[in-house]
Amino acid sequence: MLRYTVLRLLVFAVFLLIFVWVGVPGIWALLFAALFSMVTSLFLLRRQRQDMAEQIAQRVQKQRVKRAEKIATQRTDEDEEDGEIGEPRSG
Repeated sequence: MLRYTVLRLLVFAVFLLIFVWVGVPGIWALLFAALFSMVTSLFLLRRQRQDMAEQIAQRVQKQRVKRAEKIATQRTDEDEEDGEIGEPRSG
């Protein structure tokens, strides 16, 4: 994820430098650099974006599995407690 972000910032910085070097006024240089870098990144950084998306999907899947295991464990404990409470005591 860090690699993709750094590459996006690098593309933005290159376009910003080009627009400043050409003589585009400050705010317009920022705006044009943002637009051009966004479009360029869609094409040039496709593979890095897909890799990042896969990493995020894997993390989310691991968290879902952990959460499901935790919920299953909690339900088991609660079911055992309910069973103990519901049993008649001998005495």
